[in-house]
This record gives sequence, C-alpha cells and structure tokens, in this order.
Amino acid sequence: MKVSRSQIFVAIVCGLLGFLLAYQFKVLSGKNIEAKISNYDKNDIIAEIESLKKEKQELITTNSKISDELKQLEETAAKDGNMGTDIKNQLDNARMHLGVVDVKGPGIILTISPKSSIFGANSAEVNRDLGEDELVHIVNLLWYSGAEAISINDIRITPQTGIKIAGNSIAVGSTGRVYPKEKIAIKAIGEKGRLNVGVTFAGSLDYGVLPNYNNEVKSEDDIFIGKTTQSLKSDFIKLVKE
Repeated sequence: MKVSRSQIFVAIVCGLLGFLLAYQFKVLSGKNIEAKISNYDKNDIIAEIESLKKEKQELITTNSKISDELKQLEETAAKDGNMGTDIKNQLDNARMHLGVVDVKGPGIILTISPKSSIFGANSAEVNRDLGEDELVHIVNLLWYSGAEAISINDIRITPQTGIKIAGNSIAVGSTGRVYPKEKIAIKAIGEKGRLNVGVTFAGSLDYGVLPNYNNEVKSEDDIFIGKTTQSLKSDFIKLVKE
C-alpha cells in the first residue's frame, strides 16, 4: 500500500500535537501541585500564628493570676506590722512605674490626626507620614513635663517599650501597632497644668511632620491607663548587693 506525502504530513502534525498536549498537561499538573503545596504552606503558617496567639493569651492569663496571688500574699504580710506595710507600698509604687498594673489619675489626652489637606512648612517633609521620631519626641516631651504614666492608643509605655517603624505602621513595644494615617490618642497621667504647658508651649509640636497633623489636647481629672501586655525581661541585669 502506497503512503502519500499528505498522509505522512498529517501523521507528523498529529504527533506534534500529541507531544504538545502531553507537555501542557505535565506543566499544568506541576502548577496544580505547586498551588496545593503553597496552600498547605499558607494553612500551616496560619495555624502556627493562631497557636502562638493562643499561647500568648494563656501566658498573659497565667501572669495575671500569679500577680494577683502575689498581691494577696503581700497584703497578708503587711498586716503583721508597719515594716511590712512600707515594703508593700514600695512594691506597689514600683509596679505602677513599671507599667505592670492598671493606673488612673489626672492628666491630659493628646489626640493627633492627619490633616485632610497636608501642606507642611518644610517641603521636604510634606510627603512623609508620621514616624518613630515624632512619637518618641512626644513621649520624651511628656516624661520631661512630669508624666508618671503614658499610653499610645491604650498601649502602655514602660521602661522597655521601644518605638520603631514597621512597614506601614509604627511598632510600639512588641505587642502593639499604630498607623500614621489614622487618629492616635496619647494619654498621660500627671500634673495637668504642667503637662498641658509642656505640649502646648510654642514650638513643642513643630517637630518633624507634626505640623502636618491636627492636634487636640484635653485635660481630664480621671484618666485610666491599662497595664502593659508586654513581658519585662531581666535576663542580663543583676542586682548589686551592698
């Protein structure tokens, strides 16, 4: 039987089509496998994050329980005499300054928010959002003005609280985030008059891009600042015994 050229050509084309289809199927199968692996990885990461969140909450609950038990022991010991009462008062003051207990008292609330139309005095700063420098400046200003407790968006500031840019947000310690494009409320407990003068004195809030933000200061007689959720570390510092 004689085979014509057209039949040979058709056979070659069919062979090529078959090869291309097989190759395409292989590529698609590989992509599907990669997609499945990627989904598995994402699911594993999400599960790990949820597990860490749960573990953190359990640690916070345990820490709170231990603190309550310690307070009860101190109160019991304080009933034995004046010496115990003095020691307990010192411990209570130390806890308040370390930020490990809730506190309340008179002070101010400084609220800053982006202006709807930003035209800064310094053209180099116009396109920059609020950053770590401005928040550190405000915190230092409040400490200098006699603040005894400070929080930023209800995140307690402690001696170990760092403030650092983190992507499109600003990390406040290891437990909180604030966002420059949103309203930020800063609470400070202390002598109201002195704190008010500290933040409203001419030039006090002209630092960095703060002129590009609206600011409002309110004096309050009873401000509540919650305790920190950040664990204070003492891995390297040691007590010097006299």
